[in-house]
Amino acid sequence: MTDFPYTDADLRAEAARQYAEVLRAPDRLEVEDEMQGSPIPSRTRDGQTVRWGQLSGDDLHDAANDVHELLDDAPDLSRWAINLSGSVLTRTTDLAWGYGNNWHLAVQVAHRRGVDDELHTALIDAVRDAVSRVLDERGLSLPQITQQTATEEVTR
Repeated sequence: MTDFPYTDADLRAEAARQYAEVLRAPDRLEVEDEMQGSPIPSRTRDGQTVRWGQLSGDDLHDAANDVHELLDDAPDLSRWAINLSGSVLTRTTDLAWGYGNNWHLAVQVAHRRGVDDELHTALIDAVRDAVSRVLDERGLSLPQITQQTATEEVTR
């Protein structure tokens, strides 16, 4: 083993610190400035793109405040993300239960590249079944919200 004056855990802690800093909640003016040129997904149809900056001043300001609030309330998952990367877990599947955009429970399953599709599907089905069973046993009626099935990001 090569003798370094730091450990893998030290590297991960520093990476998580820097990742969290990059993702820090900007002030409201920064949020509004960043939104200006971005398209509004629900208002983009038939090749016509409506951008946030095209909204009236009050509507843009209100939207920016709402986005800022979402950023402020978002949990800090920087250590989780860095540990996924450090363990080379790049294929993820997001599962959620609740109603529409009102999630009550969310689970992310991550694993290394190269896991065959059959094993991946079996793992996801097992998690879905386990969560559904626990919810049913407690009399909680929360439907699973359809999420994207799997993503694989290249981190290296």
